[in-house]
Amino acid sequence: MKVLKRTVQGLSFLAIFIGVVVLTGTLKGENGYYYGQYFFDALLIIVMSVALYEMICATKAGGYSPQVIPLCIILVLSYPTVKLFDIFLGNGYHGIFTLLIVSILLLFLFYVFDSKVTFNNFMVSLFLFFYPILPLTIAFQIINQFGMIPLLLALGAAMMADAFAYYFGSLIKGPKIFPKISPNKTYSGFIMGLVGGAVGAIIVYAMFELAPIPLNRIVVFSEKYNPWIFYPIIGIVLGLIGEIGDLIASRIKRCMEIKDFGKILGSHGGIIDRLDSLLFTVVFMAVFMSFTSFG
Repeated sequence: MKVLKRTVQGLSFLAIFIGVVVLTGTLKGENGYYYGQYFFDALLIIVMSVALYEMICATKAGGYSPQVIPLCIILVLSYPTVKLFDIFLGNGYHGIFTLLIVSILLLFLFYVFDSKVTFNNFMVSLFLFFYPILPLTIAFQIINQFGMIPLLLALGAAMMADAFAYYFGSLIKGPKIFPKISPNKTYSGFIMGLVGGAVGAIIVYAMFELAPIPLNRIVVFSEKYNPWIFYPIIGIVLGLIGEIGDLIASRIKRCMEIKDFGKILGSHGGIIDRLDSLLFTVVFMAVFMSFTSFG
């Protein structure tokens, strides 16, 4: 019953997500600008806000007091910083670098001038900038510079890796990988997660390159690579990175002594419980794109 409920909820969230993704290519102006992209951007901003709130609550549950005010300021600055730098300076990571410098400086200033902020709480605040604010801001950069396909590849591979690891791991069972960190993860689930990453990548290719589904397309991988080689290989890599990200999130929850980061998604937990692997695959795709001929 729990698996069925989790599956129905997951499919419902996926349907909403795909609907918003399709809007990015449906609402297009005569000048070629994808106005529908703002709907996806708005959804991502909401996700960032909830994710930061969950992480603040999680660290407070662990006995820390993160610097809420500077973190909220950074959150507000993240989207316009990336967007404005992209408009005025063109493609590149200028906005990300600027946000990185400003954010670290801002956190330092609040630490220096607020005697109530301990060093541990400053470090926790710095951690919350890198997890989850910065990776989700990088997602905006990927969209601005490369379109939706690279981001969807990072999301699709990670989501399918997580789904395969969960369902096949529950079905096959077997020896545990890291029982002290995540007692439910098995070697069978880990291996099937890699397969899921490849499947997820191929699904992204089938839906958004082969099928004529409206989308904000800038980079199309099949124009330069053999898709039946490229997508499975990068899907496996992304699946591996996603599973590492999931283990990191499990480690954080163990340290904070919480089961889930939130309850907003019902049996799926909180936003961070679903983003844990995606935060790392998005960063990987940003690095990967910067070293390819598309960068």
